[in-house]
Amino acid sequence: MGHWDDAIIRSVGWVFLFVIAYSIYELGVPLLTYPIQDFVAIFGLFASVYLALSVTGWLIIGVPFHWAICKWATPKYVYYLLSGALIILTITLFGGHEAGVVLGLPATIQALIFRFYVFKPPKI
Repeated sequence: MGHWDDAIIRSVGWVFLFVIAYSIYELGVPLLTYPIQDFVAIFGLFASVYLALSVTGWLIIGVPFHWAICKWATPKYVYYLLSGALIILTITLFGGHEAGVVLGLPATIQALIFRFYVFKPPKI
């Protein structure tokens, strides 16, 4: 199973940087368009929803999927990419194209980053 706990934290953290960039893109530069406290409030909402969805996704989908891959197959990057594609397809079918991309793409990137870090030996 590798070092899955550290890999989950790193994958969620790296993708969180993209969430910050996406929120600034969507909301604009705070000092030019509206007060900073509005930006902080909306960014806090973005961040909390992202973290809640990430933790829930890892508990319901990610960890069992990783366990199954390690038990019955060799953990290759393509399996983690296919898991992300399956998540995007499922969300697109039930929520629409935009929801599939906005919610499924970070999940796919998290899965690939997770695969990179899970079997990497920890630094001492």
